[in-house]
Amino acid sequence: MGWIKSVLSFITDPIADLTGGYVERKRIAAEMAADVARAENNFKIAQFNAKAKRCMQAEQNDADYDLLVLKNRDKTMMDEVIILFFLGLFIGHFIPAMQPYMQKGWQAMGYNGAPWYFEFVIVGIAVSTLGLMRLFRVFWGGRSNSKESAS
Repeated sequence: MGWIKSVLSFITDPIADLTGGYVERKRIAAEMAADVARAENNFKIAQFNAKAKRCMQAEQNDADYDLLVLKNRDKTMMDEVIILFFLGLFIGHFIPAMQPYMQKGWQAMGYNGAPWYFEFVIVGIAVSTLGLMRLFRVFWGGRSNSKESAS
């Protein structure tokens, strides 16, 4: 009976090794897939954390900038001169007697109306005068989003 067992083990051992190897390879593949999924999830979490940190840093930078601008305004009169000049130009657009002169002035410089940088300066005055850096980001972020959606 020992020789039958030897013959049977001679036939069944290679088959058992093949199926055992297959099962082991499947187990290893499943572990690797779980490790890859875990790594992908950790990467996504790290991306979200980094994005949140960047947003918080931008908010802090805006607040710091606003404080710095407001502190520096006390030191010179040039700020007020520039602000009065551009506000005069801005107000001139709304005075009916000045509108033809404003339009001809922009046309003389090659524009159909006020150029983009005039709008930028007016918003910049609001930012620097009132410390509204967040308003500036919202304003220009909204402009770029509306241009992208129109394309």
